[in-house]
Parts: sequence; structure tokens; C-alpha cells
Amino acid sequence: MEPTKKIEVLERALEREKKARKLAEKILEEKSTELYDLSEALRQSNNRLKELLNEKTSQLEGVFVNIIDAYVIMDIEGNVLKMNHAAKEMFGYDNEVEAVNLLSMVHPGYVDYTTAAFKQLYHTGSYNDYKALIITKSGSEKIVQINASIIYDRTGKPVAAQGVARDITEEIAIKKQLEDQNKQLDLIFDNSPIGISLTNNNFKDLIKINKSLINMFGYSIEEFRNLTIADVTHPDDEEHGRHLKDMVEGKIDFYTINKRYIKKTGETLWAKTRVAAIRDENGKIQHQVATIEDITKEKIAQEKIEESENRLSTLIVNLQTGILLEDENRKILLTNKKFCNIFGIDADPDLLKGVDCSNSAEENKIYFKDPEQFVDRIEKLLQEKKIVIAEELELVDGRILERSYIPIYFDGKYKGHLWSYDDVTIQKNYKDSLKAQKEKYSSIIANMNLGLMEVDLNDKILMVNQSFTDMSGYSKKELAGKKASEVFLIPESAADFTKNDKFRKKGVSNSYEVRIKTKDNKLKYWLVSGAPNYDVNGKLVGSIGIHLDITEMKLLEAQKEQLLKNLEQQNEHLNEYAHIVSHDLKSPLRNISALLSWTKEDFREKLGEESLMNLDLMQGKVEKMDHLIENILRYSSIEDGNIQNQELDLQELVTEILEMIYIPDHITVSILNTLPVIQGDRTRIQQLFQNLLSNAVNYIDKEKGFVEIDYTENTTHYTFSIKDNGIGIEKEHHQRIFKIFNALGTHEKSTGVGLSIVKKVVDLYEGDIWLDSEVGQGTVFFFSLKKQS
Repeated sequence: MEPTKKIEVLERALEREKKARKLAEKILEEKSTELYDLSEALRQSNNRLKELLNEKTSQLEGVFVNIIDAYVIMDIEGNVLKMNHAAKEMFGYDNEVEAVNLLSMVHPGYVDYTTAAFKQLYHTGSYNDYKALIITKSGSEKIVQINASIIYDRTGKPVAAQGVARDITEEIAIKKQLEDQNKQLDLIFDNSPIGISLTNNNFKDLIKINKSLINMFGYSIEEFRNLTIADVTHPDDEEHGRHLKDMVEGKIDFYTINKRYIKKTGETLWAKTRVAAIRDENGKIQHQVATIEDITKEKIAQEKIEESENRLSTLIVNLQTGILLEDENRKILLTNKKFCNIFGIDADPDLLKGVDCSNSAEENKIYFKDPEQFVDRIEKLLQEKKIVIAEELELVDGRILERSYIPIYFDGKYKGHLWSYDDVTIQKNYKDSLKAQKEKYSSIIANMNLGLMEVDLNDKILMVNQSFTDMSGYSKKELAGKKASEVFLIPESAADFTKNDKFRKKGVSNSYEVRIKTKDNKLKYWLVSGAPNYDVNGKLVGSIGIHLDITEMKLLEAQKEQLLKNLEQQNEHLNEYAHIVSHDLKSPLRNISALLSWTKEDFREKLGEESLMNLDLMQGKVEKMDHLIENILRYSSIEDGNIQNQELDLQELVTEILEMIYIPDHITVSILNTLPVIQGDRTRIQQLFQNLLSNAVNYIDKEKGFVEIDYTENTTHYTFSIKDNGIGIEKEHHQRIFKIFNALGTHEKSTGVGLSIVKKVVDLYEGDIWLDSEVGQGTVFFFSLKKQS
């Protein structure tokens, strides 16, 4: 700002200050006149009081006590005779007036001034606007303004003085502050974080603006000078214009509103705007001062608070806990649908607002199991006004409620209370059931044959049951507080224990075998099923183990392993023997078959038909015996240890089998659904299908025969079926046919081994085989194979 303009501004400011002082002097003059009139009235009142002193003492006492200003009566020497309550508070004295002289309360620097004032008081009968620095009983200093007058007796003799005192300490301090503030006005104006502007009486010409307002709006001072209030006011805010009109018309001198402005960037600014009019002695506006405080963040926060309150209100209304909020007079402020449902109130919760609940306990006691106790308890809660949480109530209909009572205070004043009700019938029944279950299982644990041991994180034994003491040979007292690993473990078991203990501390449950020593130093095998143990807060505090003595089982396992080893050796010997026998038997049979063929060829013409028939029978029996030996060898070689699973396309495999076996022209074989691709050993699966298909073809006695192949599947198994219209099988033979050497009928190729091979392959793939047959109509063989991963 240019120096000349600054001087002009300062001169205008000095002129305003002079006018303000002149106005203050005028007000002080008016107040002095009023005080003089008050003093004169007080003097006249005192004269009247002298006349009525004896007969109106009790009435005067009541008036004296209730005077708002500090009121003091003292004798001629300045000794205080009486103070009202306001005076005692001002000077810090107790209810009973102590032996105090007014001069003793005056600051030493004001004693001479006060003495002169007393003399003037007794000379003129009154004294107005006496100001002095008083020291209270507590030692604090106060500046007081006193108007005093003399009290006369009936003869007109001065007997006492009375005075009304007013504490003007704060006024003096404020006046001094105003003087200091005037000196710092420019500094504050320029550095205030709140935007400040000063305009002339037409509200358009900008006289002064501070940096905060410039930064707030983003305009320069020059740009501001060309703008009006309407230019920066948000178009939706019209309230500001109405206030300005009221101010111009002299209806108001000051107003505060929250309004929106438009910044230079186009952004919206929320601001608290305070506007004050500076008027001359004629009431005409000379200047207008506006302060603008950016409250955008506060506004956003307020909107979030309101949104949160709305959410909270919605939450309460929709809570699954019955809520009833009452004021101090027991009128309903808020309730929710759940409360209405619990107590069968068929009304909208909003309609219950304002309802008087003073007699509700008496009206609703019939619903409770102990009605009188219900009423008495509510009255007691309302009297004591103490928080009560989850108090249990039983209803006549069997329901159980939990009631909570919370008194509400604001600034230390009781404002009402909150009731909450939860229907805990299910939870209560569950807890009772849980308690019964706990008692039941506690009894089971105490008496079960499994040893139970609980240890802390340091492996110290906390608890064992009776079975554990029986297993270990130690008593509960001997084990309490001991480290389980030190008591029971042998050196070779330490590593396994350490590994499993680490699992437990990581929250992992598992089972493991461990070798231990009992109290009598016997070595035992225990199967331990351990789990981490947590407290109610979910903190790991140790572990619990269930112990089973498997010593005998381990001995049996050792015996079993030895037996299996022996059996494996015997099987190997048997396989070797089967191959040797097979070779030794098949070689002579082939020789016999060859000799029979040669004999038939050489002596065909010499032998009769009967002899040739006998030779053919012998040839057939030799071939059957060869076939039997071959099947026995196959049966003995089917072992799960030799399985070589691979991907098999059964559609392709079965087609190959049908091409290999002899199928007469009058028999048709059909596959109803394309067979699946499975995982299996090709040789064994081929034996399975080949034997069943061969049997089906061989035992068809109809002019037109058929064989049908089909399958289904589920998540774990394939189920196949082979159906024929052959001779059928009687039901009594349905199980026997799967045993080795149990052949039915007299078919020349039947050895009694084929279906035994089928059963053994099905068992190998964890399946089952069965049949459905009717004699003379045909047979359906069903078998399942477990899917291999």
C-alpha cells in the first residue's frame, strides 16, 4: 500500500477511534447520571430504612440476602457488620462475617485514597464510583467499583454506612487488552489464519483484505477489487443477501452464517462468515468488517458425523438386541423392532416415541416367572442408577432373556437410561447342555482306558487321568510338576519327541509312536495322539495327549511281519514249484497228444469207429488237462505285487478279445455303450474279460444267442455287466462257482479255474463280482473295478 493511502487509512482509523471514545464518554456520562440517580434513590431508601429498621428487620434480611450485587454494611470506623452472599463470594469470607475492617482489605497503595473517600462519604452522605484495589481473604487482587451511602438513626445521627460493590477487574483487564490490541491490530490483521475484509458503506469498494483471504480464494488484491460479494457467492446460497438487507435496514448489526463460496479455481469453499456493521452516531453504516473461516474440512467431517449418526440409528433400529431408550421421566426416546418382537408389541417402533413407561413393569409382570421380583428389581435399578450387564430373566413361556441397564449422564446430570434385551433361550439351553456334556465327558475322561496327560509349554505335567497312572505306574502326586520327557523317554525316543513337540508349539495336531519306560523300568510302546491346548483367549498354553499302550500290538506286528516274510518265501517256493510242475506235466501231455494223433493217422483204416471215438475222447481229455495246468499257472501268478498299471482303452481291448475267441455264427456279441479308458494291468484285465466272455459264448444253448456288454460309473468305481441268454445258473451255485475247481456242467473246456481267476482279479482292484441268473433264460455277470489314480 502506498504511504499516502496508508496515512489516509490511519487517519480514518484515528477518526473512528475518536468517535468511539466520544461515544464511550457519552455512555459513561449517561451511566454516571444513572448511577447518581441510583445513589440518590439509595440514599432516600436508606432514610426510609432507618424508619422501618426495627419493625422490618426480618423483611430486610430477606432483601439483603438476595441482592445480586455485593452488599456491605459497616460501622463508622469501617468495621464490617454484615455482608450478603455476593459480597462473601467476592471477598472470600465465610458465612459468618469475621472481624474485618474495610481498610484492611484495601491494597496499601489505595489506603490514603480510601481514607479520603470515607471522609467524603461521611461529609456528603454518599459516594459514587469509588474504585480501589482490594485484597481478598485468599490473597487475590480485585478492582472494585463501590457506590456507598450513610445510614442514620432516628435522630439523624450517622450510625453506619452501606455500599454496593461491583467487580470490575475483568473490565479493566479488557480495556487494557483493547488498548494493546489496537497497537497490534495491523499485525493480527495481516497474519490472521482467518480471512478478513473491510469494505465501505456500499459493501462493494474493498478497503482492506488480509493474506489469508487472498490465499483462501486464490484471487489477487487487484482481482478482489473488481469483484462483488455476489461474484464469489455460490448460486445456491441466498441467505446471505437477506442478512445484508436486514443490516442495511438497521435491523441487525452483526450476523454469522455458514455459506459456500466459489474459489478462482472453481472449487467450492465452505466458510463460516461473520459480518459486522460499523455505524456512525446517526446509525448509518460506514464500514463493514467480514471474517471468513474455511470450514470445508469441518463441514465434510460434520457430514460424515451425520452420516455416521444415521448409520448408528439404522443399526440400532435393526439390531438383533431389543433396545429401549427412556428419558429421565421414563418417556420413550427410541426403541426398535426387535424389542417389540420380544415383548409381543404389535406397533411400529416410531409410534412408541413419547409413551410413558412409568407403569410398564406392573403392566407386564404377568409375563415373567417371578412377577413381583421383576417389578422390585426394576425399581431398584432406577433408584441406584448403576450399570447392570446381562441380568437373566425367566419368562412364563419358557424363554430366557438377558437384560442390561445403563444410566445416561450428561455434564454430570442424569438424562435417562438404556435397556437392552437379548433372547438367550437357545444359548442358555446350549450352555446347560454343554455343562451336562462337560460333566459327562469329564467323567468319561477320568475313567476311560486311554491315558490322558496335559502339559504346559515347558513340558511340565499339569494333569493326568487314572488310566494314565495305571499305564505308567506313577501316581498323580508323583507326576505333578515333573517334565514328561524326563520321566518317560528313553534316549532313542528323544529325537521323535523333540520333533513332535515343535509341531505342537506351531499349533499342529498329530499322532506318533514312542517307546518309553514305566516306573518299574519296563519298556513299553505308546501311541500318542497330541493336540495343542489353548486358553479362552486363543493363546497357546501347552498340549494334551491321549496315550494308548500298543506294546502287545507291536509284538503282534513283529510276529505278523515274520509270518508275512515266511509266507512270501513259501509263495515264491510255490510259484517255482508250480512252474516246474507245469513244465514237467505239460511235456508228457504234449507227447501223449502227439502219439494219439499219430496213432489215429496210422491206424484209421484198421480201427473201428468206436476205437477212433475213444482216441478222440482221450485227445480231448489231454487238451483239457493242458488247459487246466495253464489256468492253474495263471491263477498262481495273479499277485498285487506284480501289477503294472497303464492306460487301457477297454473298447479296443474287448474288441481284440472278441477277435481271439471262437464265436459261433448263431451268436451275436454287442457293446451297448463305448467302454471307458481306465488305468490297469493289461494281462489281468484281459484275463478278466476273456474268461467271462468265453463262458458266456460257451454256455449258450439257443438257436439265436446274444451277449451284451455294458458299464456304469460313479466317483470311485466302474461297474461292468456281461449278459447272455444261455443255460443260466441255479441260485444255490452263485457263490460256489467262484471257488477254484468248482465247474458246473460237462463242457469240454470247463476246468473250474476261469471264474476263480476272474474273482482274484476283481479283488485285486478292490471291486466286487456278483450275478443275476435264471435257469433256461440266461445270466448277467456284474463286476466292479476301483478307479486308479
